[in-house]
Amino acid sequence: MKILISSLTYSLPNGVTVSIDSSIDGLIKKNHQVIVISPKYKKTNHRPEHYQVSPSLAVKTIGSLIGKDERTFGLTAFYEIDKIARKFKPDVYWLHTVSWAANAFEKYMLKSDKIKILHYHTLVEEYGRLYGKKLGADLMRRRSKIISNKVDAVITPSSVIKEKLNQYGVKKPIHVIPTGIAQTKNYFSKEQLCQKFNLDLNSKILLYVGRVCKEKNIESLFKLIKEIKKKQDNIFLVIVGPGEINKFKETAQTMKVLDRVVFAGSFPLEETRRMYQASDAFVFASKTETQGIVIGEAMMAETPVVALDSSIQPEIYPEQTAVVVRDEVNFPEAVLNILKDSSEKDKMVERAKEFVMNNFSQEATTEKQIKLFSSLYKN
Repeated sequence: MKILISSLTYSLPNGVTVSIDSSIDGLIKKNHQVIVISPKYKKTNHRPEHYQVSPSLAVKTIGSLIGKDERTFGLTAFYEIDKIARKFKPDVYWLHTVSWAANAFEKYMLKSDKIKILHYHTLVEEYGRLYGKKLGADLMRRRSKIISNKVDAVITPSSVIKEKLNQYGVKKPIHVIPTGIAQTKNYFSKEQLCQKFNLDLNSKILLYVGRVCKEKNIESLFKLIKEIKKKQDNIFLVIVGPGEINKFKETAQTMKVLDRVVFAGSFPLEETRRMYQASDAFVFASKTETQGIVIGEAMMAETPVVALDSSIQPEIYPEQTAVVVRDEVNFPEAVLNILKDSSEKDKMVERAKEFVMNNFSQEATTEKQIKLFSSLYKN
């Protein structure tokens, strides 16, 4: 089977890119052919299956002025996509972006008589609310409903997002298929990680992996480290990921925690995954996630997870696999407690790894994707 994928944010370092790469790797292992199309971000393609087409110069310019990397397709992108599709002759079109207006790939896909899949990664209603308040949230709910009802099937990474789409009025079949998480070998040692970030070997490292932006509730992590700083002076928050780093450095300075926060920036995916096991705890405060892949990666590495409660919590980091903080005021105490050596912590990380292996392995995810495509292909 031939699958043509597109995302506006591929190959930026984010959860969508991780998800797409996991799918491509799994599908190729099963002898399927895959191409992924995105706006042009770099001079070279992310991988052999990656094709970049013309971006919108206006959006690129505006984005650079406000510190955003995300782009959309340019005026000639539709014709460039047409050229790729005619040569590739896909059996499946697989869209991974819901934006405020239809993009070139979405328009091209909807003109096709082939299988059309929407992968609903992001809770765009909440993003709309963050940036456009009620009007923005309403717009993204409508867009989600419209595009979902125009495709043959929708994939969501968790059942809570499936329920959201049902509430929006989506009538097409919705399939819950989480992103597959691959096992990592050769994790960094604690000494290697401390050397990497110039920290004393006796330091306790709280790791956060993800974009540095408002949607990820980064300020809550600063509040966390501010309270912890009052009680222990050897605990550091290491933030790994791209985004509005200079802006949040200023926020950290204002909150008087910059001396306890390491803004590490971006690293290649495999190098980032090697960091989990060497950290003392993984902390997460976002409430806009649809899956929280990084939580699963931390669990796979047997690193204790301390995360604020969210809509995906019961499904992605259930009780007994992570420390779930219901009230943010208890975040610091929860982290300090997990840093203590205890048999209960050891049991928790064992349960967490088993949970991820049973529910989010790359092999299981690929099988579900292929089963869905095959069922639609036969119909």
